[in-house]
Amino acid sequence: MRGYRAFLGKEVKENSRNYKFMIILIVFSIVGLLSPLSAKFLPVLLESLVDDTITIIIQDPTYVDSWVQFFSNTNQISLIVFLLLFSPLMSKEFEKGTFVHMVTKGLPRQTIILSKATVLLISWTVGYWLSALITFVYTHLYFSDSRVEGLLLPLVSLYSFGILLLAVLLVSAVIFKSAFAPLLAVGGFVVFSFIGDIFPAVHKWNPLQLAT
Repeated sequence: MRGYRAFLGKEVKENSRNYKFMIILIVFSIVGLLSPLSAKFLPVLLESLVDDTITIIIQDPTYVDSWVQFFSNTNQISLIVFLLLFSPLMSKEFEKGTFVHMVTKGLPRQTIILSKATVLLISWTVGYWLSALITFVYTHLYFSDSRVEGLLLPLVSLYSFGILLLAVLLVSAVIFKSAFAPLLAVGGFVVFSFIGDIFPAVHKWNPLQLAT
């Protein structure tokens, strides 16, 4: 347990010094703020850009549009940025030789991997729920009819899908020992999930359902 705490502290300091934690907080905060803003003001922006000779009928935005934007932006922005930042989480250890050095000193490999997994999980949890909280607050401010019925399930589902991708990232990083291979593994996992979604027998159990 002492080795776990020591390596975890080392991971926290390293990711703080290279500003990964700060980048995660900034990106997720922007996504959380951007989702209700885009839902509220996108129709106004479209109307200002369209010529007077063209008529476009746009429904008034609702709180549902804000959350649709949140889920879309999280999938397309937050998750991708997060995976890009943490893709070299094992490759740097192998390049610097710190992984081999610590293992030969008696630190179990499971402890190192568990420390990495803890940092990933905490970073994703804090960033994701911070983004969701910001979206919730501004959605409530911009849309008077805002409600939360049925919201918890999709929020937890997308959060779980993120954890699944982090698990794929970590396992592939341990196996391939490079920075780009984990990203390719995660991308391949998502592609195969899309392909599997075509088949009715797979559709029900496809983990991609968590993100949709």
